[in-house]
Amino acid sequence: MDKMNQDTILHFYRILENSLLESDISKINEEDIDAWSQSFKKVVRESKEKSGKGVFVPFLMWRLGEISPVEASKYLVNRKQDECRVSYDHNNVEYIIWVMALMFMSWSVTNLKRKTQNGHCQNIDHPHGDTNPRLCQEGTKFHQVLYNECVKTFKDLLIDSNSEKDH
Repeated sequence: MDKMNQDTILHFYRILENSLLESDISKINEEDIDAWSQSFKKVVRESKEKSGKGVFVPFLMWRLGEISPVEASKYLVNRKQDECRVSYDHNNVEYIIWVMALMFMSWSVTNLKRKTQNGHCQNIDHPHGDTNPRLCQEGTKFHQVLYNECVKTFKDLLIDSNSEKDH
């Protein structure tokens, strides 16, 4: 990924913002629920037919949607501004997404760092064979580049958002 800049940040913002608007519970009707249920069943059935292994992203997001308010209540302070009649707690979408972002970032950095350290490799024809950790030099190099790029995008996002404050 190229450097995170204002255009990239706005692109990802708009994706989530549009998804939030489409997820407004007051706009969901029985047909939407039925369509989602059928789609969910189809994806599960097709996944099981292929091997049944791996992460089922809709289920992951559902689970994180349940977990995030609980984690927000543990880590984020309730805030209230009486004059503006604004308040935030673990049930607000801002707090839920903030905690989700922390979980995603923490997982990405930890997972890629571990794969770098372990020389993660799926090729058992390499000299390491089927040992764990594999300690594959090529796997280490590959994952180090991926780790560096991941961390850089997080840093770029923060740098760009801080620079916007100055305008």
